[in-house]
Amino acid sequence: MSFTYPSQKWKVSAEAADKIKEHLIKEGGKEDANVKSEHEAWRVRFSDATFTYYKSGTLFCTGSNDIAVKDVWDFVSGLAGSTFITPTKDFLIGFDETGKGEILGHTVLVGVIFPSVLFNETQGLVGVADTKKKRSVSYWDDVLKRLDTMKPNGLNFLVEKIPPWHVDRFNLNKIMDVVYQRILSNFTRHIEISKCRIVLDDYGIGETLRRYLRSLENARAEVQVTHQADETYLEAKVASVIAKREREKVIEAVAKSTEFKLEGCNIGSGNAGDKETIKWIRSWKAMKATWPWFVKQSFKTVREIDGKAEKVQKIAPPIREDILSEEFTREFEAGRFSITTLSVVCPSCGARSKAVLITMHDKQTIGRCLSCKKEIRALDITLRYYCGFLMPDSNIIVGGLLSKDLEHAKFFEGFTILLNPIVKRECDTPGGKKEFEKIAKFAAIGRIRLDELNSLPQIEALSKLERDEKIKEYALLANAILMTGDNSMKAFAQARDLFCLHV
Repeated sequence: MSFTYPSQKWKVSAEAADKIKEHLIKEGGKEDANVKSEHEAWRVRFSDATFTYYKSGTLFCTGSNDIAVKDVWDFVSGLAGSTFITPTKDFLIGFDETGKGEILGHTVLVGVIFPSVLFNETQGLVGVADTKKKRSVSYWDDVLKRLDTMKPNGLNFLVEKIPPWHVDRFNLNKIMDVVYQRILSNFTRHIEISKCRIVLDDYGIGETLRRYLRSLENARAEVQVTHQADETYLEAKVASVIAKREREKVIEAVAKSTEFKLEGCNIGSGNAGDKETIKWIRSWKAMKATWPWFVKQSFKTVREIDGKAEKVQKIAPPIREDILSEEFTREFEAGRFSITTLSVVCPSCGARSKAVLITMHDKQTIGRCLSCKKEIRALDITLRYYCGFLMPDSNIIVGGLLSKDLEHAKFFEGFTILLNPIVKRECDTPGGKKEFEKIAKFAAIGRIRLDELNSLPQIEALSKLERDEKIKEYALLANAILMTGDNSMKAFAQARDLFCLHV
């Protein structure tokens, strides 16, 4: 492996500790006669790692590059058992979020799924990673790299971000309910629900999601909704770690941007209790007229700096079930989310359509009914949280629409933009490359998420019709909205029951 196995720790009885010490020495370990603390019982150096047993009953081992050390860890785990609740189902699904209490940046939601046969190995790869401790971004990157090695074996995760201006205006629980249900229905598309254990941190789950979770329990899934789930369930722990990494990556990107650098201070961790962050906020206010996009202006500290004493009264997010077709809503609530059931009903003329017109006017992006051309309000936030995945075709990339929107209107803020190999190949032009660079910068600071699909061999050998068909296949596989400026592509996609945004 190209990475170091992370540090590990266990709760171990004195009797088990004696057996572990004996095993270490038998395998070639050397006991250190001079323990470094009165709290230590013993210390053994084994290969490139050090095992330390504390009088409190904790056994700690430093990280290692040696597979022999990992073999000892397996021996220790066999005696000590896991620090997490052992698997009770064939598949483990966990959810967690971070950033709700931070003054800067997104709130990040993550769902994770992996087969229970990966339990011990996944626990070993996560190690002692503690999301409540301050770590470098490279530390969290290393954890994610280790987890990525498990993807071929069945570990998968989905990441969603709630932008600061939604946090400022809306109660988050409704958004979280919709996003978590969508992620869950994506995970369970191809596995039997009775084989799943589902763990959520109890953030104040709404009745719609609770009703869906009860239906899963009736189908013999195990559902656990509990406080501090990441401390007792590995699947929630993994979700927590990934969420932490995603958030820290965005904060690092913002901190490195010359646009947000201030002499004599940095943005710090983004936490409201971080003195560096507060210093940066005060300095920014003293020098600038408006807050940057990543500052949560509803937070007490920011409002006090703005001279606003009253507390912000947040409202329910304008996620509009009334503009979604009954078929889609019914299937979604039953846990069968599919892009093929998505249709939008125009609130003005009542037309039901598998496509919506997207126009830009005065730097604003607007969704309109194809029939009456009237605006469909809150279309962006509704599609964002009920679907979340967008696949642009080549003419959208070359036209630069995504970057223009993100610079001004933010209609596509927070979507996961899926780049398929055909579009990447067709846009291998100066204009296409420039647009890819622009949207990559927005992805680096968390404004959107970019995901590239697997490459397709011999793209050049495909006809235009065959390439279009492949793009639609990708969209169907990913449950993504297709975005196109081509009338024939729109008609072709609708014939396959794909939902389109037509420019």
